[in-house]
Amino acid sequence: MSEQSSTGPDDHRRLTELIGPVVEEAGLVLEDVALKPSGTGLVLQVLVDLPEDRTDSVDIDRIAEVARAVSDALDRDDPVPGSAYELEVSSPGATRELAEPRHWRRSLGRLVRVTPVEGEKFTARLLEVAQDGVVLQRSHQAKKGMPARLLDPERWPFDRVRRAKVEVEFTD
Repeated sequence: MSEQSSTGPDDHRRLTELIGPVVEEAGLVLEDVALKPSGTGLVLQVLVDLPEDRTDSVDIDRIAEVARAVSDALDRDDPVPGSAYELEVSSPGATRELAEPRHWRRSLGRLVRVTPVEGEKFTARLLEVAQDGVVLQRSHQAKKGMPARLLDPERWPFDRVRRAKVEVEFTD
């Protein structure tokens, strides 16, 4: 998020130092913070997530609680003096980009869509996450209507993965 923001390094640091402890106190992780132009004003975007040992999702009530706590902290110590902004607190969502090892750990057991540095995109089940890579298991369906066969698990170092994203699964 901060790559496209108007948040300078000092603003980003100041916002992170102010908002980070509030988010942590709520039992969440501060994923990112960015101050972005929006129409004639600014939007302060705060992205929060559950700790990496959790695989469930942040519910809307939890988002609302942390938004109130962040708003109170901003009212006490305005990190962007003289600027009016709208506060927006959210979570990464179901189809998050897997950019860091902790994102992969949060997605353990899920289907992921992988774009390797070399080769074709593929979908696989995330079985394990290590410091330097992941273990993925693809499946193969020989004919339409036939049950899929699980292939042997494959080890993928992070440096061989260009991009990865969680896939939404619909189950009966």
